[in-house]
Amino acid sequence: MKILLAVPRPLFPADTGGKIRSLNIFSRLATRAEIHAVSFADPVSDAAGIAQMEATFATYTPVFWREPKKYSLTFYAELLGNQFSSMPYFLAKCNLPRFRRAVEKLLASTRFDLVFCDFLHTAVPLQPLEFRPKVVFEHNVEFLLRKRKWEREEQPLRRLVLGREWKKTHAIESEVCRSFDHVIAVSDDDQRTLQRNFAVQNVSTVPTAVDTDFFRPREEAAIPKRLVFVGSMDWEPNEDGILWFCRDIYPLIRKQMPGVTLNVVGRNPSSKLQRVVSGDSSVQITGWVPDIRPHLAQAEVVVVPLRVGGGTRIKIPEAMAMGKPVVSTPLGAEGLPFRDGNELCIAEEPEQFSRKVLELLDNITLRTSIEQTARDQVVAGYGWIAAVDRLEQTLLRVTSSTLTGMTIQQDQTHSVYASL
Repeated sequence: MKILLAVPRPLFPADTGGKIRSLNIFSRLATRAEIHAVSFADPVSDAAGIAQMEATFATYTPVFWREPKKYSLTFYAELLGNQFSSMPYFLAKCNLPRFRRAVEKLLASTRFDLVFCDFLHTAVPLQPLEFRPKVVFEHNVEFLLRKRKWEREEQPLRRLVLGREWKKTHAIESEVCRSFDHVIAVSDDDQRTLQRNFAVQNVSTVPTAVDTDFFRPREEAAIPKRLVFVGSMDWEPNEDGILWFCRDIYPLIRKQMPGVTLNVVGRNPSSKLQRVVSGDSSVQITGWVPDIRPHLAQAEVVVVPLRVGGGTRIKIPEAMAMGKPVVSTPLGAEGLPFRDGNELCIAEEPEQFSRKVLELLDNITLRTSIEQTARDQVVAGYGWIAAVDRLEQTLLRVTSSTLTGMTIQQDQTHSVYASL
């Protein structure tokens, strides 16, 4: 199978949940299929990533583009101008003709079996392509992610902007899902949401997985009373979640257990987060780290206090694979087949969340039971090979059905000519 793979950015470094999922799937699929990748790339900051993409795939085509830095004057100018567009800003900025031209050039020079768009960000500029089959991988149901942000937003101007964004996204996402030959979702919940909202049936799932050899229990002991949160801090749901935790939950925990500490691990923490925790020596913000495993190893409890978001959180099975107990909100654990009180603990309100964290810190028997159950469950059924097997079978089915459909159309055309 020969695949033209469109991804938003180089997959290296794999420093977001989406990149981790994509890299683990596509690097393994590249050992079974011939993959030619294309993505946007910054010629300076992505230089190392470009070289690694070239080494991973049969070919790699970078489409050079320097994205405006978030919260810069250029960013705000583009965001303001986009308010009069029918396309949400996060997609409009990627809808560049040169990206489509790069893909068209590849399609003209090489015969591909399918075009695979990773995220809605690459599907939108490639929607006009007449090539078939086209597949889109929806790591999140994008309109739902933005609708949830809008529902929680209290600032009037931001709420107005977010309200427009989710409605624009719903229209574009519906159009893409209806026009593509197949849609891949990351959970059964997302599959049902896509089918229900967009009236499409051509949806299947590739489950969230984890490298259980890479993420495994380590010899060093956890630091007593240490809590850890892991996530890219420039992704708004992560920032919203940890701000909520620091303001509304962590003080309740500290009141009952003064010796508790919190590590916030992830790239690009905002000045807002820095201000909220300033003066509290029990909270450490690491910023970007080359390897999250030493930080997870220090945790007695991993917290996932997300209130908005979509898709599935890969940080949860990663922590489980390292034998760490997780306390998550229901939305944080959405789409993952793990049970409250068995493989993890689920809590929604601050008092309940703090109580479950304290219980795990206090009760080593409970903590050890959940750690072992979670690790066993992840190892037994959530490896990347199973996920890649599922995706490969889906792609073979899509290409086969598309070829069959084309053959039927050609046969019908021939029969018409024969009757003239």
